[in-house]
Amino acid sequence: MSWSDCVRTSERWKKLGSEVARRSHVPSISEARLLNRIQRSVPLEHTITKIAGREYPWTRVVDPEALLLNAISRNQEGTVELDPFWAASWRAAQGLDAFLGTLPELDGVRILELGGGSGRAGISAGLRGANVLITDAVHMALMVCRYNARLVSENVQLRLLDWRDRDTHLRPFPIIIGSDIVYDPKLFPILEPCMRRHLAPGGVAYLSEPQRHTGDRFEKWIVAAGWKCQPVFIDLGDREREIRVFALSIASSI
Repeated sequence: MSWSDCVRTSERWKKLGSEVARRSHVPSISEARLLNRIQRSVPLEHTITKIAGREYPWTRVVDPEALLLNAISRNQEGTVELDPFWAASWRAAQGLDAFLGTLPELDGVRILELGGGSGRAGISAGLRGANVLITDAVHMALMVCRYNARLVSENVQLRLLDWRDRDTHLRPFPIIIGSDIVYDPKLFPILEPCMRRHLAPGGVAYLSEPQRHTGDRFEKWIVAAGWKCQPVFIDLGDREREIRVFALSIASSI
């Protein structure tokens, strides 16, 4: 990267930082309406978290377990449409956030996030200058994500995406990301073709998970499906197990 490129990148980061500081406590009318609409369905709380190495205003569901219990009571805990797991704050998303900081320059890079939930990893990429499309199959998740991403809306777009829908073809992306989306082996056969459809030739998918046994199964499964898989480990400094990030590329394209 040339010196002039570094200067432009630095200025863009400063602009994003200034925008976050300016707007963090001043939601627009449309943002306030969105927040009210969400709160009619789920209770929220406002806090500050660290994303992309900076303090960021964050809105989260007060009691994610209540959503899970409600889904279980209706025998719907396994359905994509009502999956309540998006509401929790997973360490895997924090790990993916930290991992993105180790990548080369992301300014202007197009990134697709699968299973974005409330948006932490995708917003991290947006704060680092990437042009991010955050997707999820759960409409409520995208509503919360849209509110959380309001400070980086210039860099972040959102869209409903069901991995099972093989008729949906977005533009290929050089980078795909996802946090804690390989927790269930039943999802592997629908996640893999979705990644394959949307990954540009020579592209890389980065999927994070907290070293569960299902992650071990996924690593073997995805290699058998024709991908190269390189695990990278991220220490969050919380005395818990490192977050494992799978760097995936289609073997036949290398």
